[in-house]
Amino acid sequence: MSFISRNMGQFAYFDRLFEHPAWKGKKVLDFGGNAGNILLDPDSTIDHDKYWSIDVSKDAIELGRERFPEAHFVFYDCYNFEFNPGGVRNLPMPDLGMEFDYILAVSVLGTNMSRAEMLRTAALLREWLSDDGVLAFTFIDPHSIPADAKLTNLEHFLEDAYQQVDASQRHATWYTIKDEDLYVESDATGKYPDTEDIGFLALYTPEYMKFLFPNAEILKPAPPLCKHHCCVIRGRKRHPI
Repeated sequence: MSFISRNMGQFAYFDRLFEHPAWKGKKVLDFGGNAGNILLDPDSTIDHDKYWSIDVSKDAIELGRERFPEAHFVFYDCYNFEFNPGGVRNLPMPDLGMEFDYILAVSVLGTNMSRAEMLRTAALLREWLSDDGVLAFTFIDPHSIPADAKLTNLEHFLEDAYQQVDASQRHATWYTIKDEDLYVESDATGKYPDTEDIGFLALYTPEYMKFLFPNAEILKPAPPLCKHHCCVIRGRKRHPI
């Protein structure tokens, strides 16, 4: 069975970051939305018929369709190192033929893609925004210590291997962790087996994310997703190209 997320808190996180906007009536794309857990929040006011989830997990998409028959779930059979290793590499994004008021992504662009893929995907998704729409995706600062933790995020994810990291590499601007290999300010390279048993994670400092997306607003973590900063990119009305 392909990955089905148990993660919750997505609605509360974005609702708090955006200071409780009027979600009702807005078109929302949950990029990497899996089975639509954002709609399970009892406080969610997102209209089901105006909600879309695109995800590389076929089983999650099927579950989402069962849970929320009025919503829209789109299977994107694109290769992903961790969650869809059997997918098609460089598969074009499905064209949904509309613009969105909100495009949201938790633990996708800024965490489970290479830097190159993140930049390409963010540029494409921005084209799907309405003139005053919002693209918001999370990322993890390697050097931040979350409110509910004692270790930096980099220490947490590397665990015992952190002690083997050269001192000069502990203050880099971004990292990629692929399986148990650490890449410092570099996308991961090398060949790995096509299996879901090994992981991938990218981490970026807020300063470096701002360098990559100069027109973005970088927001600090908020409960309940205390590890996640957010990169917010506005539509053309707010930031013309």
